[in-house]
Amino acid sequence: MPLERLFDAVPDWFRVASLTGTEMLGTARIQLENAVGLIEVDLRIHLQGGDIAVQEQVPGTRYPRTCHERHLQSDEHFCIGFNAGRGIVSTDHAVVWWGLLKHFLKLQRVAERTGRWPPQQELAHGDAGPHQLAAVAAAKELGIENEYMEMLAGQPAWFSDSSLQFNVRDRLRNSWLPCPVGCRKNGKRISRADCCRPEAVATLIRQERLRRKETADYYRWARACGEKCCGTMFVCGLRNIQNGGIASSSRSGAGTPRANDAAKSGKA
Repeated sequence: MPLERLFDAVPDWFRVASLTGTEMLGTARIQLENAVGLIEVDLRIHLQGGDIAVQEQVPGTRYPRTCHERHLQSDEHFCIGFNAGRGIVSTDHAVVWWGLLKHFLKLQRVAERTGRWPPQQELAHGDAGPHQLAAVAAAKELGIENEYMEMLAGQPAWFSDSSLQFNVRDRLRNSWLPCPVGCRKNGKRISRADCCRPEAVATLIRQERLRRKETADYYRWARACGEKCCGTMFVCGLRNIQNGGIASSSRSGAGTPRANDAAKSGKA
């Protein structure tokens, strides 16, 4: 049973209060290295459709009940990683799960203090997640993973340009223009027609478009369900409706009062 595997691998920073066949209650107490403070939160870890799910014992006590920017889901559970609670059948799997949970709780402290979730630590919500993973893989193949992460943080990028079009050969139109990746031959930029990795370019553009579409659909659904912004983050898809329904990062420094207070005070 997954819960038994988790119990066998309980780390020293988690104190179990009770355990049944379907539920584990306890308290996480994480002492931060090279920082002042302690993360302490009461958690409920339980089976949900055969997978492991985790949430606050009383949702809304330490964190907002729901905040998609902080990966606190609509059902008030934590999203600690892509399919993180699935297939825990060994102690090794359980150790990884506990590690993901600890990392998640530390990222919550970052979000509380800064009003932002680190883009390198973020996976798009819902059905947008697999498209982001595919886009990241294509960006790695092209050697521009850092550029992709900067785009997620709000920087403009060529592969997010909605005006880009493909020809019947599945290559970018206007083949005489420079390759957008910036590839060079003999010191000169090559044309789109001479791009040596057109498949990766097409994958990156298409998967990024799908990521944006699915993200917009996700927030559209959340708003239709009556969900409201909790006010703890600078950017929120429930509040900032830009770029076809996708929130863009705030580079001006303007944010919600709660996010600004958190960033100024440094309190977690």
